[in-house]
Amino acid sequence: MTDTSTWERTTEHPVAPSRDAVAPRRSAGGLRWFGQNAVLPLLLLVVVLAVWEYLPPALGVQPFIIPRFSAVVEKFTTMESISRIAADSWVTIYEALLGLLIGSALGIVCGLLLGDSPLLRRLFYPYVIALQSLPKVAIAPLFVIWFGFGLTPKVLIVVVLTFFPLLVNTMSGVMNVDPDQRDLFRSICANSRQVWLRLLLPASLPAIFAGLEVAAVLSLLGAIVAEFVSAEAGLGVLLQQQQTMYDTAGMFAVLIVLSVVGVLFNKAVAFARRRALFWAAPTNN
Repeated sequence: MTDTSTWERTTEHPVAPSRDAVAPRRSAGGLRWFGQNAVLPLLLLVVVLAVWEYLPPALGVQPFIIPRFSAVVEKFTTMESISRIAADSWVTIYEALLGLLIGSALGIVCGLLLGDSPLLRRLFYPYVIALQSLPKVAIAPLFVIWFGFGLTPKVLIVVVLTFFPLLVNTMSGVMNVDPDQRDLFRSICANSRQVWLRLLLPASLPAIFAGLEVAAVLSLLGAIVAEFVSAEAGLGVLLQQQQTMYDTAGMFAVLIVLSVVGVLFNKAVAFARRRALFWAAPTNN
């Protein structure tokens, strides 16, 4: 009799496996998933690099038009080239990160304001659209005239480029907040600061991180555009110098560095999103 009742209790209330027992299986599954998803991109990369290495000479393309991949790799083999690329990369990354930080903060605050207030949205959003429609290359010379040739105009170009994605996504996230949740906060007499910090901002985090992923890539674009207009150092200046000397291999080397930095920016935002939105569904990033 005792054995039967014990069996019934066990089947009615099964004991959940411990976290230590589940963790290895999750880890192994994650490793298998990573391996399966990394094979095809790596194979594609090998094919592209092989075509890049052997196809241009086979077609008789001059090296100053499309250099071989090995010629681009040679740019990373001398200490002089590596130190120059590293120094200019740091300048561009610093401009991009500083502008991204300022532009994202402004975009999130303004997005909360415009998303929470229909009056402010009707007043200011058309002018924000008009500002975003202006070519940033046309704005850059004005910033140089107004603020000189230092760091400020370059950071401002990045701010202008990164502000809009955060503004639109934050505003969209605020406007999509459940009205019942707003009513609940009003019913408990929550003030505006509490509504922002406890409801609107947390509910908008998925949209904010989506905009931040776009802004992180645009920040590099803004830094390069600003360096094209006026700068003494940076990857944009290095690209212009290599263009003047018809150093196509060096230009490709800089483009590879920019691609790697852009991917790192994107992965950093994706990592922060996973840490902040731990309750959300996982993505492939």
